[in-house]
Amino acid sequence: MNVNMQRYSTLMFCVLAGICILIGAHYFGAFELTRLETPLGIRQRNAALAFGLMIVFFIYTNRYLYHRSVKCFSDFLSKYPSEMKHQTMVVKLQNGFEQGRRYSWIGGGLLTVAYLLYEGLLSLESDPLSWYLSAVGLFFWRYVIYTLFCLLFVTRFVLTHFLNEALIDLFGIERFQHLSDLVISNAVISALFLSLIPIFWLGTSVPIIDRVIVSIVFLLLIYFLFLPVHKVQRIIAKKKSLAIARINDSIKQLFLLNENYKRRLTDDPVRLRKLSSLINSKQQISTVSEWAIDIPQGMKTIAIVFSVPVSWIIGALVDEYLQQLIEISKMV
Repeated sequence: MNVNMQRYSTLMFCVLAGICILIGAHYFGAFELTRLETPLGIRQRNAALAFGLMIVFFIYTNRYLYHRSVKCFSDFLSKYPSEMKHQTMVVKLQNGFEQGRRYSWIGGGLLTVAYLLYEGLLSLESDPLSWYLSAVGLFFWRYVIYTLFCLLFVTRFVLTHFLNEALIDLFGIERFQHLSDLVISNAVISALFLSLIPIFWLGTSVPIIDRVIVSIVFLLLIYFLFLPVHKVQRIIAKKKSLAIARINDSIKQLFLLNENYKRRLTDDPVRLRKLSSLINSKQQISTVSEWAIDIPQGMKTIAIVFSVPVSWIIGALVDEYLQQLIEISKMV
């Protein structure tokens, strides 16, 4: 099966999964207008919508993240074949993602039980919709943990295997373009994931602490995902500073020799050419970019940073529109 067919089959599976989740929620009455008269009913409606959309997002994202990682690492290893064999890279990625699948089921189960106990929903008197959402919630938390695990695993994989100091050259930063593309793709996935969270808040009064927690989690996650870019920048800046310092020392030595021989520098063609060469080298090194992110990628990064607060604004507008529709339906 080629890549396009795999994407098509994954997309169809995601759409069917989302439709089935929403149909099940509708069957148990999650979208009945009478439920919206109580805080619990509003939360159940929001959970049904969020579970359906976010589980679809996670399923597709996990497949995309694996294939995207293999593609970017393969492109990188084509320039540095001595770093790791392609087959070794694929096996390590497969093992890491498989490990995440196992742990995510355990973590998802524990989080689901903990949430149900905290909310007091583990009761035989609970309605069928609560039991249905609890079962779907297990898959939701499983995919949340698995997606976060994959993002962190891929980032750590880059830091561990591909960013040693000897490999990063002053004039070879463009070779890390594929890794920076992967970093930005992972950041986009994180931003989209957190941008869907306001679905849980529709029609409810959201405490400030909830928004603060989501913002802190987002910033910490983005910081970790961009660690490869920061590491490259630190190494390039260090090598750049050392190279300029060595050039400055060489220039000083030329002038010291000039004083010792009691001659003007312009009277010595050899040293004059060497000085000109050192100055040119210093200018070239000074203009070397320290960041493995170009202007388009920088614009994407800015968009990522502002995507979460923008999603909250959009969520508030959608919430207000839904409330107006509910009021109109009640009048009718």
